[in-house]
Amino acid sequence: MGSVTPYETSGGRRYRVRYRKPDHKQTDKRGFRTKRDAELFLASVEVAKNSGRYIDPTRARVSIGDWMNKWAETRTDLRRSTFDRLEGVVRLHIVPSLGPIAIGDLTRFDAQLGKSGL
Repeated sequence: MGSVTPYETSGGRRYRVRYRKPDHKQTDKRGFRTKRDAELFLASVEVAKNSGRYIDPTRARVSIGDWMNKWAETRTDLRRSTFDRLEGVVRLHIVPSLGPIAIGDLTRFDAQLGKSGL
């Protein structure tokens, strides 16, 4: 469980949330205007961690295109023909439509539509 602490700024009192990520490293998020908002954020982080849906905010900024290219490079377990097909799908379909989107900003709807629209 994390903690919520107040601090003062020139704009008034704000709240900081400190919590541990699943890798046990401590992190924080600041700038909450109300203690209630900070507590709700902390609760949502704890639920996401316990349900396996937590996404580290620093990793969530990586673009889908960069992540897919790195992932494809690690697939040494595939036959050459399978790898070529996979690389083609990534290059021709995923990167052009979803490539610039940060992983943390991807929605289920974006993925279903390929971000190309209706």
